[in-house]
Amino acid sequence: MSADDHLKRPIIIKKHHGEHDDEHGGQWKIAYADFVTAMMAFFLVMWLLSSTTQSQREGIAQFFTASSILDMPSGTGALDGGRSVLLAGDDRQASLTQTDEGGAQGENQGGEAAGEAAAAASAAQQPADGASLSARDPIERQRFDALKAELERQAASEALKEFSQNIQIEMTPEGLRLQIFDRDGAPMFAPASFDPTPRLQRILEVVGGVLATVPNEVVVTGHTDGQNYQRGNYGNWELSADRANSVRRQLERARVASSRMWRVEGKASIDPLLPEAPNDPRNRRIAITVLRSDVVAEARAAEAAQRRAQEPRR
Repeated sequence: MSADDHLKRPIIIKKHHGEHDDEHGGQWKIAYADFVTAMMAFFLVMWLLSSTTQSQREGIAQFFTASSILDMPSGTGALDGGRSVLLAGDDRQASLTQTDEGGAQGENQGGEAAGEAAAAASAAQQPADGASLSARDPIERQRFDALKAELERQAASEALKEFSQNIQIEMTPEGLRLQIFDRDGAPMFAPASFDPTPRLQRILEVVGGVLATVPNEVVVTGHTDGQNYQRGNYGNWELSADRANSVRRQLERARVASSRMWRVEGKASIDPLLPEAPNDPRNRRIAITVLRSDVVAEARAAEAAQRRAQEPRR
């Protein structure tokens, strides 16, 4: 082979890639994606810290550290009466209407007159499905959504599973309403009595434990079916009021503060659940409504305006 042939031969360079190059050639992309995600989370946290108050930050921390809203201690939890993100730092005072053991009927007539007009005016300003709650107070809407989810979870739990067909939970213009009604063979009260059955006592024990985790005021309403009941001067009005008052006592035993009882009332058969079937056992029910804070504020403002209007002019 001549020297010229040697110079014309192509030069071939072979590169050897180790196994680690094949294995880790794309890992940097995953690491970079993790880094970008972490930075996004970091800036989100910084934004939250800059746009919330100290009390709201404590509420957020409590919300994420509690295993259940039932475990949140009174006064500091994200869903209870303490200063938290779900209260938006609101300084609220528990100065509410209280009921007494034997005065259910009197309370019906007095408390209803003061609160019904304001509640009706508030309801007239709201859509039927209560959707404006999200627009007017998104923080409270989150609290109500969490409350509704917890009540539904408890209703489906083993403790109340057999009673789930007796419970209805829904959002209303006034707040969150829980209805506990009779079904064939599954009454909540003994006939013509306001003593709760063991079935109702069990339901109220669980429901009261959930309601104790929020600060909102509560309305308890008793309803009867369309059958005319009269024993002397005691009829459907008195029976529905006494049943509502009996439920109020059960809720207080389950740690719902008595100062939160905004109204306890009996409506007899004037507001049936099934108007087309007035004698249906489901019309015999108890309605427990957790009121929105703005509804209560408007009712108090209306009461104050009414008192000022009734004061003699000087």
